[in-house]
Amino acid sequence: MSTIKRKNFKEITKEENKIIENETHSELTTPSQKDVSQILSSSVAGASSLVMLQLISRLTTFVLHQVVLRYTDPATFGIASVQLELLLATILFLSREGFRCALLRGGGDTIVVDYDGKSSDKSQGNSKGSIIFANSSVGSIQKITNLSYVPIPIGIITTFLACAFYIFYATEESLSAPYYVVSVILYGLAAFIELIIEPLYVAAMNNLIFTLRVRCEIIGVFLRCIITFAMTVMGAPKNGEKGENAYGILAFAVAQIAFSLVLMIGYVGYFISYWDIQLLKPRKLQDERQKVFWFDEHLFNLAKTFTKQSLLKHVLTEGDKMLIAILSDPVDQGIYAFVFNYGSLIVRILFQPLEETTRTLFSKLLTCVDIPNEVDDKQKESESETCRALITSLQVLTTLIKFHILLGLLFIGFATNYTGTLIDLLVGSVWSKTPAPLVLSVYCIYVPIMGINGVTEAFVAAVASEETLSRLNYWLIAFSAGFVGAGVIFMKGLSAGAVGLVAANVVNLSTRILWSWNFIRSYFLMHRDGKQKTNELKRMLSLSNLLPNNIVILSFSSAWIITYFSNQLIGWETLDAKIKHIAVGGVCAIVVAGITYLQEKEFIRDSIKLIRGNKASNKQE
Repeated sequence: MSTIKRKNFKEITKEENKIIENETHSELTTPSQKDVSQILSSSVAGASSLVMLQLISRLTTFVLHQVVLRYTDPATFGIASVQLELLLATILFLSREGFRCALLRGGGDTIVVDYDGKSSDKSQGNSKGSIIFANSSVGSIQKITNLSYVPIPIGIITTFLACAFYIFYATEESLSAPYYVVSVILYGLAAFIELIIEPLYVAAMNNLIFTLRVRCEIIGVFLRCIITFAMTVMGAPKNGEKGENAYGILAFAVAQIAFSLVLMIGYVGYFISYWDIQLLKPRKLQDERQKVFWFDEHLFNLAKTFTKQSLLKHVLTEGDKMLIAILSDPVDQGIYAFVFNYGSLIVRILFQPLEETTRTLFSKLLTCVDIPNEVDDKQKESESETCRALITSLQVLTTLIKFHILLGLLFIGFATNYTGTLIDLLVGSVWSKTPAPLVLSVYCIYVPIMGINGVTEAFVAAVASEETLSRLNYWLIAFSAGFVGAGVIFMKGLSAGAVGLVAANVVNLSTRILWSWNFIRSYFLMHRDGKQKTNELKRMLSLSNLLPNNIVILSFSSAWIITYFSNQLIGWETLDAKIKHIAVGGVCAIVVAGITYLQEKEFIRDSIKLIRGNKASNKQE
């Protein structure tokens, strides 16, 4: 791995840049042991920060929604939280997601390290208009910098088309909402502001500066909550009068624009303070054939491939809302929306940060694993480092998968029998007497499947070749068709309603996990005979290594049986019944936790060692 230290700005000659290019050629190899420890340490810290960010932001938003609902009507809240949020997500997802995946992956072999605060790399500090050699360390960074600006013009087109569609094809009910057109424009502007700082986001993530994002988004979330609440309360009818909120969805739109401005100010302020702005300017590149260009062809094609995938994945992500709107009545739609808001909390708080962090981690650890080393005297060292990077990556991957399986046992063994109790305590019998507890119970089975799918697809996105990613696009079309087919069968054919939609999602993600797992096994085991510890890799990929101990599985199964009969016999209708039912679950949880700890000591110890071991190695060095 090559590391570029940013030093005092100075002009260099073309000959000096060629020397750097030659020196860099031998540096762009598999990460060394020290690099692996550094990357793993930064990724673990980043994952923790992002989980905390999601926890604070999602819980704050969740509480806000409960309060705001007292001051706004369901139609207004529906337009803001469904239609306008979908507008924002569509613009951002289609404009930047594909390029973000490619650029975070493309930055795997080179890290710009901030040593002396406001400074710059000597080889980056050419005079204005100079040309960077594409194969040098600076060139590797410049390729990413140049391409990180592409989402901005794409965003202009996407924002205009999406906002125009929302305005000219809106229903009469939407158009009659106060400030609807203004709110659509503000949401579009908010999305575009986030796209403007995309080059800064890519630079921060490639340099593992996770705290910048955490700080900016936490401040933004709190400001968004305060503005939404204040404007909603100020616009509410006074003295018990009936009528709609004076500001309505405008409160959400103003709050969203404030959130985006906080992000822009935070990122721009950080990079102006601690970076030389020259590092972030687009510059021309030149290859060994003296060809001058702005965008690296390989990275650009990779970004296009990811963008095609992002379109398909966006349809898959929002497909459940489309299906339930077409195939179900308003009651089922309301129940599913209610369950989704509760059930997806853990997905947004824990799974999303893990997926983002592991994608960056895998791309940095494995970026040069399959590139042959041309320097003979370093071949043995390179093979050893490659093996270390492979095993470390697989340890992280299998540890996360086993964690999700254990989490799934917890959700299935306990949560499925306590959904009625939870809903009754939080929102009362209006919802607990509907099919919502049953739908939420089925959703509990879906949660760990989402977690496993996120981690396995993050690995595929990080290391798969462009050819494999192109082939995956066709598979995603097949998965989409399968999801729609399963939805029609479960929801229409079996009249399962919202439960059927969750079941269709389970089928969809299960097939995607199987595809990703087949790729993962092929990646680690094929073409590595005689070079890697193949037997160790096979053992780590075995089902016995991923599944918990049989006694642990039996204990969770027993807990489910006991809590099921407790739910049926004791119930949760009264406070006394709730206390007894929760007490039964508490006793079972203590016993199961003890058994899990005794039977999975080695897994727990290895997980802690994997997370903290790099600290010890750094101290020894």
